[in-house]
Amino acid sequence: MPFSRFIFILIDGAPYSVFHELIKNNELPNIKKFITNKGCLKKAVSVFPSTTGPAFIPFFMGLFPGTANVPGYRWLSKKDILQHKYGRPGLCSYQGTDGLNFIVDLPDQPTLFNYFSPVSNIYNLLTKGCSPTDDRTRRKKPLAYATAHFFHGIWQHITAVASQELIKAVEEGDQFIACLFSAVDGHSHFSHTKSKAVIQSYKAVDQAIGKVCQSLYKSGDLDKTMILISSDHGMTNTKTHIDIARCLDQSGHRCLHYPLIWRRNVKSASMVSGNGMANLYFKANAIDWGERMPIEEINQRGIIDFLLKVEGLGLIAGQSEDGSIIVRNRLGKSQVSVANGTISYEFDGVDPLGYNTCYHNLSSREALIETYNTKYPDGLVQLLQIFRSSRAGDLVLSAEPGYDLRARYEYPEHRATHGGLTAEQMLIPLAVNFPIETDFIRSVDIFPTALNQFGHQIKDFEIDGQIVK
Repeated sequence: MPFSRFIFILIDGAPYSVFHELIKNNELPNIKKFITNKGCLKKAVSVFPSTTGPAFIPFFMGLFPGTANVPGYRWLSKKDILQHKYGRPGLCSYQGTDGLNFIVDLPDQPTLFNYFSPVSNIYNLLTKGCSPTDDRTRRKKPLAYATAHFFHGIWQHITAVASQELIKAVEEGDQFIACLFSAVDGHSHFSHTKSKAVIQSYKAVDQAIGKVCQSLYKSGDLDKTMILISSDHGMTNTKTHIDIARCLDQSGHRCLHYPLIWRRNVKSASMVSGNGMANLYFKANAIDWGERMPIEEINQRGIIDFLLKVEGLGLIAGQSEDGSIIVRNRLGKSQVSVANGTISYEFDGVDPLGYNTCYHNLSSREALIETYNTKYPDGLVQLLQIFRSSRAGDLVLSAEPGYDLRARYEYPEHRATHGGLTAEQMLIPLAVNFPIETDFIRSVDIFPTALNQFGHQIKDFEIDGQIVK
């Protein structure tokens, strides 16, 4: 066990390609000197939906969002829609102060916070296992993030506060520190993924890392501290907004969606996450939502043919009556199925996922390797895992790069998008100060891999990740 302390830095919304370019061009000198030169920089795969909240769960709990039953930043529970929960029955959004509900929805399993003491949390949304007194920014976070959404100059102040609290926690000797830097995501949404403000936000994180490492060096803890830097999701620049809720209205399926969650006589619901992904739900009849609707029934209602005509909609996925996952786009249809713990994939016409290969009896790890460097990395496993959630939509949508799925009620206008299954939104950096040989890593693998460095074993509960070396 070479390490006695653990610092985990999350840079919200950092695509692997941008981070890698900055490291290559020596624009992040402290991260390069203290982290990647001592260890490595890997291209890892996030989860679907690739969005804040659900994409934190793999890092801190080792679970896919579907396994954790948190299938999006917004979701609808058909089971609970008629029960009183969070003020609006069966609906959830983690926007603003509603983000406090996030830890309530997580499964009853340990997080990274439960394995170390003392701990500190800084701006990170996933605080399960961290006491309120150890959540250093718990009072500042809701107001700061709400303000920064409209006034982007605030991100600089938030970054400064995060840096100050991070250095304090290091100097006070905390064994585990989780710190989220969100300015990259905030500025990207407002401008684009490589704007001047975005690049400056990366450099501000690098400066904070430099100060942290100097403090650790002075205390003699630098070589004893594991430092891990990653991101919850990537990002793509966006020019066209698709109004999925309005599309459903026009198709005759009056749509419930945020912020219009009290609409009457609705026949459908659209719950968008990161704006590049959406869970769609359909009523069984005029009164009841019923259970998950098989894709065959949705197809009979003409909904899929209508959606396939929408420009910029990359993928439509739904669960078949036999439990397999059916994937559609304008050009083709495919099927992802599981039997005896192995994964198979077949397609008709043009492969909607672009693999152009039928697979049979793949393990989860083999499925990752086979699809790693494609347009939809790890697509087979990611589509299977999201439908494990009882709260996942009857249909799950992923937009093409350059498009998103929310045209109204997003102020200011978003010019960059995440949440989808495409490579640019799924691929994230993993920078660590110890070597990892494998080139095939999921974010869900970080939880057991990090704990293994401290001699901790996963007992009495199951996770989706595995130790990588």
